[in-house]
Amino acid sequence: MPPNDDSYSSMSRRRFLTLSALAGTGAAVGNFGLMSAASAAEVSVKFSGWAFEPQVVEQRLKQFMAENPGINVNYTPLDMQLYSEKMIALFNAGSQPDAFYVRDTDLGAWVDAGWMQPIDGLPGLDALNKDIFPFDREALFYKGKQYGTPYYGDIYVYIYDRAALDKAGVKQAPVTLDQLKAAALEVKKAGIAEYPILKGYKTNVDGLSEFWSMVFASGGHLFNPAMDPVFPNEDKTALGVLEWMLDAMHGSRILDPRGLELDDTQVRDTFLSGQGIFTSNVGNVFPRSNKAEFSKRAGNIRMTRFPGLKDAGQGPMGWARLYGMSSKTKSRDAAWRLMYFLGGKDSSGQYSSAQTWYLKYGVGYPFKALDADPQIAASQKKLGYEPAIFQQQMAHARTRENISTTWYTEWDRFTQQQIQAMLMRQITPLAALTASAKKAQQLKKEAS
Repeated sequence: MPPNDDSYSSMSRRRFLTLSALAGTGAAVGNFGLMSAASAAEVSVKFSGWAFEPQVVEQRLKQFMAENPGINVNYTPLDMQLYSEKMIALFNAGSQPDAFYVRDTDLGAWVDAGWMQPIDGLPGLDALNKDIFPFDREALFYKGKQYGTPYYGDIYVYIYDRAALDKAGVKQAPVTLDQLKAAALEVKKAGIAEYPILKGYKTNVDGLSEFWSMVFASGGHLFNPAMDPVFPNEDKTALGVLEWMLDAMHGSRILDPRGLELDDTQVRDTFLSGQGIFTSNVGNVFPRSNKAEFSKRAGNIRMTRFPGLKDAGQGPMGWARLYGMSSKTKSRDAAWRLMYFLGGKDSSGQYSSAQTWYLKYGVGYPFKALDADPQIAASQKKLGYEPAIFQQQMAHARTRENISTTWYTEWDRFTQQQIQAMLMRQITPLAALTASAKKAQQLKKEAS
């Protein structure tokens, strides 16, 4: 909820004297020379985001306001599941916040609607961009302009139970799909699990994450720069991935058919309860899996490079959430300061917001420099990370190639349904991808 005590809503004598002194000397407030003497009166910024751990957001905003005494932030957390709908209603009513969270799946549509403004050239942005992982930085841009700073950047990860592989005599973690099949068959042969691979295929938000990751790990593509599908014929990687999945479920029978009725969250909880040996999920599931309060197999879970049709030295799918700015804000300078603090550095030059989110909840950090952060390194060691694997996956992750289109979500949902039908043997892998490619072409045409 928005802060409402006197320390946030009124200007103290100390704050007034500080601002008066700055106004008299023409000095800059904070890191950038954005607020002039005319800005001595307190500026209010409205800020909204989905309600994930709002108490942490409030703590971060308290620090921001302490570092920027001329700015008061009014924070409103919105329902996580209905966030996009609620924000669209605010935009249409003309009552949108000055700064807000943005999902990469919404960025293109919100920009095209005229609701967001670019931030290119604002103070400190270029230096910040140089330290952002490539997949995360790419997600901040639309049609050549930058619209946000990173809230977080995460990757899809492939994890397994090391104790189970040791018991089955599997020494090396798989990094290709053939190796994954061989390892799963050894686990199955040893009687450890009837279906060693547990994965959810129930239609849900971002339900194509494993599919994208296997294609990327194989060095393949789904779309070209013109947003035309290159599958299933021009680039056959996607076809090979679906054929492998179909065989895994109905041929070698290493992929649990229960997955057709489970989503990623249900798979996470089932895996942490001790079922399945291999799975994939969002990045913050890995640290959760090695914490005893959440997982019955804490201490045994390891990460491997995401398996593909071949070992192409690539990474999985990466995605981003960002802080954006309203095109209608009347507090642009103050909104930028907030975006830079939350999605960049504090007054001491530290990435304190990104560090906080990672250390508390395992939410992926977007900045390369944090690989060497002592607190993060200590936390990763405790939680079973192998830094070389994690850093390689982060460095080579790729953003979904058509994520910035206004039609991504509709295509994603349709393609999930085609993959479900394929896994139920109602259609062939080729038919599923042909229908998906046709849908993409149709949606692109309708959006043009």
